[in-house]
Amino acid sequence: MKRTPAPTTSQANAVFLFAAVVTLVGSVLLQPRIGFGANLWVNEYVYILLPALLLAWLNRWPLDTTYKLRGTSRRNRLISLLAGVSLWITAAYLSKVGKLLLDRWFGVMPVDEAAQSVSASPYQIILLMIGAVVLAPICEEIMFRGFIQTAYERYSPTYGYLITGILFGAYHVLNGVSEVIPASVLGVGMGFLVSRTGSLSSSMLFHAAANLSAAFLGPALGLSAAGPPPSWTHLAAPVSLVLALLLLRSVDRQPGRDGLTGGEERTPLKGVVFLTLTILYLLAMGIMEIVARLRQ
Repeated sequence: MKRTPAPTTSQANAVFLFAAVVTLVGSVLLQPRIGFGANLWVNEYVYILLPALLLAWLNRWPLDTTYKLRGTSRRNRLISLLAGVSLWITAAYLSKVGKLLLDRWFGVMPVDEAAQSVSASPYQIILLMIGAVVLAPICEEIMFRGFIQTAYERYSPTYGYLITGILFGAYHVLNGVSEVIPASVLGVGMGFLVSRTGSLSSSMLFHAAANLSAAFLGPALGLSAAGPPPSWTHLAAPVSLVLALLLLRSVDRQPGRDGLTGGEERTPLKGVVFLTLTILYLLAMGIMEIVARLRQ
């Protein structure tokens, strides 16, 4: 394998395609046997984190500069946490509205009761909580904001976090079509933080705060229950979005925030092929959900 001085878009697109495919295939095979919580650990460690770390090892990329695995100021850490909670409210509202519209237009998504019974054990719930609040922020941020965003920052920092945020949202079609837009919003927010601070710790804290909010604030505020969103969220969602934008804009700029730019003039053909295949695959996943809803 030819070594590269930094991640390329071809590598990023290939790894993204791999992760999207094996996450689904692995979950279909393993989740009924080991449960949702344990399966999440496999997804995060094996399909998401491992490829990014393996490429860094093979190419001898320093993790602190290439993947931005370094600290940031206490102020930035606090802002990241607050922005994660604030933008989660907007994302949760978008998710509720998306599910409501899909249910009305195409029917309710059928539920796999057998899989739910395995996942509902206390052991699986503990694994799920740790996986969502600890593992996902670490593993997914290393892959998306550390690896993929660094590759796309070769064109520009803004291009890097926008494209990576959209890819992050598209990846979440595996959790349902209604999650694509909310995850994209969160992904762009996390990408902006990394671009601005030059530190992956900011997006990890944002990610952890958002997932922790989903676990605890969601049920408490009625955002996890079935049905339409609570009436107060029609005002809270845009207010939270504005607050999150103000918080994100207030973070301190840090050295190294601009990433690696100027390394590629355009994406090579093989990179375009990998990205095209991934888009077609994820579109197929979304279409399959719509078909399943229509058949219900």
